[in-house]
Formats: sequence, structure tokens, C-alpha cells
Amino acid sequence: MTSRTLRYLFAAIGISMIFLACCSQADARSPFWGRAPKPAYGFSLEDEDGNTLATFAKGGRTFALGEPGQRYNIRIRNPTAQRVEAVVSVDGRDAVSGAPGDYVNQRGYVIPAYGSLLVEGFRRSMDEVAAFRFTSVENSYSARMGTPQNVGVIGVAFFAERRRPPEPVIRRPRPEPAPRLPEDYSREDRRSELDSAPPAPQAPMKSAAPTRDAAPSSEGRERVARPRAEGKRAARDEEGSRERPNRLGTEFGESLESVIGSVPFERASPSHPALLSTLRYDDADGLSARGIDLSGYRYREGSRDEPQAFPVSRFAQPPP
Repeated sequence: MTSRTLRYLFAAIGISMIFLACCSQADARSPFWGRAPKPAYGFSLEDEDGNTLATFAKGGRTFALGEPGQRYNIRIRNPTAQRVEAVVSVDGRDAVSGAPGDYVNQRGYVIPAYGSLLVEGFRRSMDEVAAFRFTSVENSYSARMGTPQNVGVIGVAFFAERRRPPEPVIRRPRPEPAPRLPEDYSREDRRSELDSAPPAPQAPMKSAAPTRDAAPSSEGRERVARPRAEGKRAARDEEGSRERPNRLGTEFGESLESVIGSVPFERASPSHPALLSTLRYDDADGLSARGIDLSGYRYREGSRDEPQAFPVSRFAQPPP
């Protein structure tokens, strides 16, 4: 092997080592070389007093602990510098329209930058909602609407807002300076030129006809959600999540005042959310049947074989 061949070989080895070092540094610093990090959007369940409901992790899923008769709200957070649209689904039913959950065609709530929003129930109008309240599966809103298979899950699809490019800055042309008159140009010469110029023709005057008041222009039209067949896009059950039937559902509760308005919002992607987050919920028995240890939870129920002076439920239950 000649010396020239050895030099070429060593040079190739050195170039490959530099390339590998650059790739490893870029992979550690930039998400371009790997999967992009998920946005920091999130949501949680709160009781009437604003306390977050207890959650437990099991098998890669998050479960919230609920109680029959308890009213809850959904707190949605946007810790980013851009607005976001959140499409909320409760038990497979859209929280705004009540139709089967379909984040592509359903409308959502717009959350401002670095803000949060409290969703208190199924929307009945622009002024009120039907409260979210835990109940039996049979009495849940989803079961009464014909979709009991989706009871026990809450989902939020987050859509980022489309960023419009900044408008270009147009530089106006500088006005041309007026021509300078010669020094020997007198006022008499200028006056004689104006006197000799023919008079400019005048346009005939027309009487202004009365006009009707113009109708106000529409600021925009709301996007109409296209209804789909029941269950066409129903939430799919995750593998292993049906160890036992869910014990809790969400009912179409009492009316609460909740005033909203319509604002324009254009999604960055009409059909692909930036983040799709779900949360399962059930009562203590249902979570225990899934293998979740509640022994360290301070509100753990005592034995059901003995009377309880302070039962877990804070609300009076209807008689059977």
C-alpha cells in the first residue's frame, strides 16, 4: 500500500469521525434529529371549590377519582405565547354541540396565550351550560344519547393557530423636487403665461340622488359543523382498558350561567391537532378493580359493612 493511499484512508476516517461528532451534538441540542417535543397544553378536573381531583397512573394511562353526585369542571391550560383552540369531549360526546366527538368538524373553545379556561358543562346556548356531574353509567348523558360504550373518558384536542406571515414593508417613493426657475424669470413672464392659457372645461353639475341606507356588512360567518352518523367517529377503546365496566358517567346536569362569544380562529392544521390528550375516570371501587392502589389516599372509604358517620359523597342521593 503506497503512502498516498494511506493518506487518503486517514483523511476519510477523520472526516467520518467529524461528521459523527456533529450529528451527536445536533441530536442532543435540536429536536430536528428526533421527535419534536409535544406542546405543553394540558387539562385537569376540578371540584366546585377549584380543588384538583386526585389522579393515578396505571399502565401508561391517567385515571381521576370521582364520586357519585359530585359536580366537576374541566380546567384547560395554555402556557404558550400563541392562542389555541380546545375541542372538548366528555364520554364520547362533544361538550359544545352534544354530538359524537369529532374534533375535525366540531368547534372548540379559544384559549388566550398564557391563559386558562374553565368548562363547566355541556353547552346549551351562548349563555348557559348543563353542569358536569358524576352519575351512574345508565343515567349518563352519553348512555341516554345511545353511546354507552364511550362512558368514562374525557378528551381534549388542541389546535394551534395558523401564523400569518408579516406584511411586507413598502417604501414610498420620494417626491421629486420642483424644477428650479432661471434667475431671469420674472413675475411678469409667469403672469403672461397664465393669461394666455385657455380656461379649463368645467364638468356639468349633477344633483345628488337620494340613496338608501347601506346594510351593515357581515363580519364573518361561523363555520357550520357538519353532522355525522352516530358512532362513525366514536372514540376507540384502548387495549386493556375494559377490565371491568365503568361505574361512573357524566350526566346532563342542572343549568348554569356561562356566557361566551364567537371569535375568529384559523387552525394551523384543520384535521391534525397539535396534541390529543385523554383522561379516564371512575369511582374508588372501579379504580381498585383496575389494580390501582388507593391505600395512601386520605379520603379512602372505610368498610361498607359498618355505618359511616362521614360518607365520601357530599351530596344527597335520590332514593331508589
